[in-house]
Amino acid sequence: MAKQIHITISDKAAEELKELKEKLNLNSTAEVIRSSVALKKFLQMEKESGNDIILRNRKSKNEKVIVMLNNN
Repeated sequence: MAKQIHITISDKAAEELKELKEKLNLNSTAEVIRSSVALKKFLQMEKESGNDIILRNRKSKNEKVIVMLNNN
């Protein structure tokens, strides 16, 4: 069953959601939020499993380890 929530976000965050919606070719802001939550959950589960999240530049092969901090 779907639930509705009401949130207040800054103008900047609203613009970023709009940009992501367009870039990702999604139909709604809700889809952007759902995909963002799914990604955050995946990254958190990987972190809890002891894995690193690494970004690799395809051209230079340079790598960056992404450090996720808990929001506690």
